[in-house]
Amino acid sequence: MAEAELPLDSVGARLLRAREAAGMTRAQLSAVTRIPERSLIAIEASDFAALPGRTYAVGFSRTYARAVGLDEKGIAASVR
Repeated sequence: MAEAELPLDSVGARLLRAREAAGMTRAQLSAVTRIPERSLIAIEASDFAALPGRTYAVGFSRTYARAVGLDEKGIAASVR
């Protein structure tokens, strides 16, 4: 089974791998998405409680997914 298909794979880990595969640094992703780097770090750690609220967690994760080519609806649903 491929690593991306593991059921215990966190949203943050999937986003981190997609960002790295796209060859983007956090600073580059932050510039593209306008999401602060501290929030990107929290998302990649799946520490959604560190974000200002649930709406931000879902919205930021959706925007991150779109920027790195993942299914934004699927990511948003996983964060919810």
